Amino acid sequence: MANALITAVQSMQNDLQYMDIVSQNMVNVATPGYKRAIPTSKPLSRLFDEVMKESEQVANVSQTEKSNALGSVLDLSTGAIKQTGKPWDLAIASDGYFELMTPEGLAYSRAGNFHVDGTGRLVSAQGYAVQGLGGDIQVRGNDVSIDHAGRIMQGETQVAQLKIMQFADAKNVVKTVNGLLQAANADNKAVESKSEIQVGFLESSNVTPMREMVAMMETTRHFESAQKLFQGYDEMLNTAIQKLGEF
Repeated sequence: MANALITAVQSMQNDLQYMDIVSQNMVNVATPGYKRAIPTSKPLSRLFDEVMKESEQVANVSQTEKSNALGSVLDLSTGAIKQTGKPWDLAIASDGYFELMTPEGLAYSRAGNFHVDGTGRLVSAQGYAVQGLGGDIQVRGNDVSIDHAGRIMQGETQVAQLKIMQFADAKNVVKTVNGLLQAANADNKAVESKSEIQVGFLESSNVTPMREMVAMMETTRHFESAQKLFQGYDEMLNTAIQKLGEF
């Protein structure tokens, strides 16, 4: 009976974590370039290894405190490309990422909703400097444009070259705290790409609201079922204790 209670609790914890992942997708349905997370179950062999490792380190850790069976992977498929007509809205036509300089170092994004800040730097919506081949991109004056090759022109003169990067292992990337992407390990280095730039366009989030809503409904029903199982076993346990008290 105790094992059934533990299973029910673990199932509810997984459902809550699943709901957190799906909710985060829904929150970013309108975020340009956002890549949805897909909840996944860990392989049984990996779970077993984690549980064994934890049990060796802390002998009195309960099963409900052990490794969670749920993880997530990124859906790196391209979102819809929509025209905005804004001169600094950029979309990458094929593979690749914009390189940004953050306080934590270089990070990567498909979101091209850029603007020029008060110091003349081309920056992302979060204020991170967009990187060119020579570092931060600085633009001055009104006669500035960008072409499909990523060349930033001041009149007839090229003043910078937009830096588009891609990873050797395209799937081996992780999300940072601020929602940008980085390589999952040091070996998966970003290298320069020659992707075409679409000027006046933005890549939308690849989140499909209907799919996420269905996932929310299914998770809610599953949570309710596990909750009923827990309550049922709890009532059986109380009844058993009361019966024993009568003897």
